[in-house]
Amino acid sequence: MNHRSKKIISYIVTLVVIVAAAVWVGGKFVHFGDVEFTDNAQVQQQIVPVNSRVQGYIKEIRFNEYQPVKKGDTLVIIDDADMRLNVARARADYQNALAGRDVADRSVGVASANVAVTEASIAEAKVVMELAATDLGRYTKLLEQDAVTKRQYDAAKTDYEAKKARYEMLARQRSASSSVMAETRQRIAQNDAGIELAKALLETAELNLSYCVITAPCDGYTSRKEIQEGQLVQPGQTLLDVVDSSDVWVTANYKETQLRHIEPGSAVRIKVDAIPDVTFSGTVQSISKATGASLSILPQDNSAGNFVKVRQRVPVRIVFSESNKAADMERLRAGMNVECEVEY
Repeated sequence: MNHRSKKIISYIVTLVVIVAAAVWVGGKFVHFGDVEFTDNAQVQQQIVPVNSRVQGYIKEIRFNEYQPVKKGDTLVIIDDADMRLNVARARADYQNALAGRDVADRSVGVASANVAVTEASIAEAKVVMELAATDLGRYTKLLEQDAVTKRQYDAAKTDYEAKKARYEMLARQRSASSSVMAETRQRIAQNDAGIELAKALLETAELNLSYCVITAPCDGYTSRKEIQEGQLVQPGQTLLDVVDSSDVWVTANYKETQLRHIEPGSAVRIKVDAIPDVTFSGTVQSISKATGASLSILPQDNSAGNFVKVRQRVPVRIVFSESNKAADMERLRAGMNVECEVEY
């Protein structure tokens, strides 16, 4: 092979490389047809934190990292010895409150019976007193007519006064019994409030006991295991995260100039970087009413005057179509980078 042939081959190889590079660049950055393209997009899933609601020491860990779990599966068990003691105390207080109510009810029954007996005695005493008053009136007239002796009159008067005194005594006794019964009823009302409080404390103690068994809040996959048996956990402390497998979508950040061709219901072709052999289909579900910069923790403040115009991006939520294969959907992971083409 002479020098000229080598030079020709070199030119051909160089030309092929240039054409291949141009084709790759064109395929990567130039998208023909009525589509709006972005590679600023990621797969999204709900990541549910699993927190402890009570303080205690971890007794048992029943999950492995990155493993599937079903809603209600036991993940962590916290030592419940203290919680069981609290339940026993609360139940004893509740039983004591109920017993106090029984005693008060019996006291009211006794007081009511005493009042009833006193009422009957008063009625009898009143009749006897009225008869004695009638006899006294008759003896008074007879004394004026000298038909009876002074001694007989005094005896009738003494009998009347004795019966009157008994009547007044029974009336005072009835008042005292009524006061006792009213006070007992008031104590019952207070005791009822105590019963409700003791019942609420018992229910709270039983609820806290149930919190010692921590279960999966949804179907999904567990996160890293960053806790150990014997570790002390506090209320509100995150023990792990569960990636909800029931809902998967894409958040694509389109340039503001691209939104004129995007609307809810538009068809979308989705390519996932980690799954290059599959093209997913989807639909635009909704478009954010604010740009990503406006939704950031520290939005840009342009009031100082040193404004530099930056093209904004708007989050677009894209849902996967039901036509996608279940096996392909299982390969998706939250955070994967994707490329989206919205057709218009």
